[in-house]
Amino acid sequence: MAKAKGKSKGLQIDFGGVDKEIRSGGRRAHVPEGDYLVKIVKAELRKSEKKGKGRFFSWRFQIVEPKKYKGKTLYDITSLKPDALWNLRNLIFAALGKNVAGKALNFNPEKLYGKVVMVTVEDEEYEKKINSNIVDYQPRDQYGQEEDDDEDEDDDEEVEEEDESEEDDDDDDEDLDEVDVDEL
Repeated sequence: MAKAKGKSKGLQIDFGGVDKEIRSGGRRAHVPEGDYLVKIVKAELRKSEKKGKGRFFSWRFQIVEPKKYKGKTLYDITSLKPDALWNLRNLIFAALGKNVAGKALNFNPEKLYGKVVMVTVEDEEYEKKINSNIVDYQPRDQYGQEEDDDEDEDDDEEVEEEDESEEDDDDDDEDLDEVDVDEL
């Protein structure tokens, strides 16, 4: 085995394509359950390796708030299967304020890069490891709104119980399939 003599030689490395923002690693972060503001950083269109699973977008997000977790990376996927498009619809709405339900469109995920949205994160166990799993997308202005509502939570439960009994008596409930979202 050859030994290096004298000064070690430098190695030229091109960091031209590296983001200038210093942040902690690019691995999936585990953060406490709750709401976070995240910036949409990247999306890749991928095809599932499992037969019949279809295509999906793999998303990378960077936490912006709370400051304690700023720079940590979260990941999610949005399936392109018709029965799962609601998740992508929710992300587009959270980022752009546009409800694309019922529309066909050419979608470029890069249009969402840099947009900040609120996500709700829950713990999920996978292969004996706890991961932070994004379970909801909301517009950024919803961040911090639910903290004020916690005091009324007990009152809401009582109202829900009353509503359930009223729903049983209502035979003419409106079918949600008949509601045009644009009219709301």
